[in-house]
Amino acid sequence: MERKIAILIGFMPNPRIYKRIELEKTMGELHLICWDRGNSMLAAPEGEGYTPHVISIPAGGDPVRRFIPYRRFFARSLKLLAGLRPDIVHVQGLDMLKIANAYRKKHNPSAVIVYEVADLHRLLVDKQKNPLRAAVQKYLRHEDKRLEKAYDLLVLTSEKYYEVYFSGFVPREKMLYMPNVPDLSAFESYVPKSGGDFTVGYIGAVRYKKQMENLIAAGKQCGVKLLIAGYEDEPRVIEPLCAGDPNIEWVGRFDFSSRAAQLYGRCDVMYSVYNADMHNVRVALPNKLYEAVWCEMPLIVARGTYLAELTEAWGVGYAVDHSSPDELIGLINALKSGEKGRDIPENCRRIKPGIDLAKNNENLRSRLEAAMSKKGI
Repeated sequence: MERKIAILIGFMPNPRIYKRIELEKTMGELHLICWDRGNSMLAAPEGEGYTPHVISIPAGGDPVRRFIPYRRFFARSLKLLAGLRPDIVHVQGLDMLKIANAYRKKHNPSAVIVYEVADLHRLLVDKQKNPLRAAVQKYLRHEDKRLEKAYDLLVLTSEKYYEVYFSGFVPREKMLYMPNVPDLSAFESYVPKSGGDFTVGYIGAVRYKKQMENLIAAGKQCGVKLLIAGYEDEPRVIEPLCAGDPNIEWVGRFDFSSRAAQLYGRCDVMYSVYNADMHNVRVALPNKLYEAVWCEMPLIVARGTYLAELTEAWGVGYAVDHSSPDELIGLINALKSGEKGRDIPENCRRIKPGIDLAKNNENLRSRLEAAMSKKGI
């Protein structure tokens, strides 16, 4: 009998989830269960080679206020899992892990559960001053520890997540590091930029508004072009700042697989500076690290982060103060003049062999097969 696999997520699928889909649909009959909360700019899954199940229940972005809609999603997705009866349930996030745990307890005790953590939420790692949020943080940390026995494999996109949080209660042998390397098929048509106006690019979700304002201020001061591609979270303050500026191209939402190569090919430097005052930002490894390395272009990041640590150790970019545009202005001018960045393409070529999605997928496949074999699936 063919194995059944379910991917359970509390959002519409993003490029990283599609990478999991591409692997796991080769391992059995795959079902994707996702939550359409009514506020996503990500497209609905199309279902080629797998079956999507989109549960539409409106909900806001604040996890504290999402409790009631979540209970409805919990009930509907658990019922769906019970009917599908998957052998593997791959989830992202503690809220989805609780659903998978309920499924295993009530319907399939031998099911393999994979718990993926792509981002350490602020509620878990940042000090909370608000009493309500502090109480929520205490509860979430307790639940994370309580549910450690529920999953067979912990997938992390940054090794720092284990070091700063999970190492306190999860055995290392239970962890698999899956760096968020790009699906290189999206870059098959990539051609490096040559000539034209010097352009600093930002490609990805527009969330850290102060850092984007710093980029805009630095771009004006340096007299360079900016290309900003990505959906802006509410409230929208960056798009209006760009409107009408002939030196800023605002792309907005775009399809990564079809446009990533073309957008990267129009940039000389990639900007990836986030708010390093936030603990989760300090330990995350955004996919822009691997994308910029693959495209052999300098990456600008925030000082005091794990991203900066790797960027500088690999020699593929530079770190600046995340709170002010002053250092950024000096760095952009140095990159524009050629004073800095000359050795970066060669350093990127040295690192590129390690950016191997196929190898990472094979590691995940091996761990899943071992977990199923152990349970006689």
